[in-house]
Amino acid sequence: MSSDRVLVIYYNRRYNPLIIRSLKSKYKEVIALYIDEGQVRDIEDIELECMVAGADKFIYKDYRAQYAEHFLTKAIKANAIYQNGYFLSAALSRPAIAEAAVEVANELNIDYIAHQFRGNDQVRMDMNIEILNKIPIASLRDFKYDDSVVNSYAMNYGIPQEFGCNNPYSTSENIWGLSIECGPLAEPEMLIPEDVKEKLFEHALSATEPIFLSLGFENGIPISIDGEKKSLYEIIEILNEIGKKLSIGIFDIVEDGIVGLKTRAIYQSPAAHILITAHRDLECYCSNRNENWFKEIIDKKWVELVYSGLWYDPLLTHLNHFIDSMNQHVNGEIKLELGYKYANVCSRTSKTTIYDDNLAIYNCGHLYSQNDAEGFAKIFNIHTKQSAKSKMRKIL
Repeated sequence: MSSDRVLVIYYNRRYNPLIIRSLKSKYKEVIALYIDEGQVRDIEDIELECMVAGADKFIYKDYRAQYAEHFLTKAIKANAIYQNGYFLSAALSRPAIAEAAVEVANELNIDYIAHQFRGNDQVRMDMNIEILNKIPIASLRDFKYDDSVVNSYAMNYGIPQEFGCNNPYSTSENIWGLSIECGPLAEPEMLIPEDVKEKLFEHALSATEPIFLSLGFENGIPISIDGEKKSLYEIIEILNEIGKKLSIGIFDIVEDGIVGLKTRAIYQSPAAHILITAHRDLECYCSNRNENWFKEIIDKKWVELVYSGLWYDPLLTHLNHFIDSMNQHVNGEIKLELGYKYANVCSRTSKTTIYDDNLAIYNCGHLYSQNDAEGFAKIFNIHTKQSAKSKMRKIL
């Protein structure tokens, strides 16, 4: 095992150079790795900052398409929403980052992978890197520089004060969503500050008419927009652009963290909100009652596992097999109305739906006599009636 080389994953622009310097004092070779999952960054400037800080090499890895195809497809089929507003943009990103980093580490024959995450994310990264047979280094756990040194370095080397680099907010962003935490947001009673609003609504239009579009699905996966075939990554990009203009997919929630401690976060996930709204409707349309009831339980457990960083847990594999099986029949087209802060399904078509308008509950009187309902009601009500009688005796 080689202990003189380390691969460091870029994450926080303010801390990154000093993390590289810290690692350079311990390892002979430090290689900086930028993994692109759709976040907007000036790559050339970041590469320069890494090299000036002492990195021996800078690697850019475009992982946008793989992130969409290998991770986000599963999230869409699982209708992945955690506690009514978080579409797991960071939780899904971390195992993807780990996989991408391990791919590079294997190519370079490197055993040590350093990351720059804290909170829930350091747990997710540590676990996933270890499972993939590399040695994780949580750089910020042993970070020896205080904020004054970080700020002084940034000023001396012209590193910009980007929003979300612990100033005072902490942000995470990729094509599946933006999260904003810390600072004034740590106070649940605090209204969203103006600088956060500016970030959330920087692309929003003040007034606009609703937009109608259709999304095509095959085996539960989006494959087209308005009848035109697109890759999932392309569809997400288009929906993000539309959704940000309409302020769709913004949620302010207090959630339960991995260890149970509560935290507040602001989330902006326009494409995720639109796609899962469409998928969930089509899935319900194409599946029977028992499938839909049970799928809600499966989806909830899937979300809990992914949120907890358990991407490689065997149970998640079993859940994915069930979800894939059920989604074999989730094919068709969903038409949506997208307006200011909302995304509504307005029509659906499918060749694999079990819906039959001749058998709709209000249109199937010709199949049986209404008198048949009397016997059904009596039989269906037996256990409830007996239970109610028993409880009433106890009350009396």
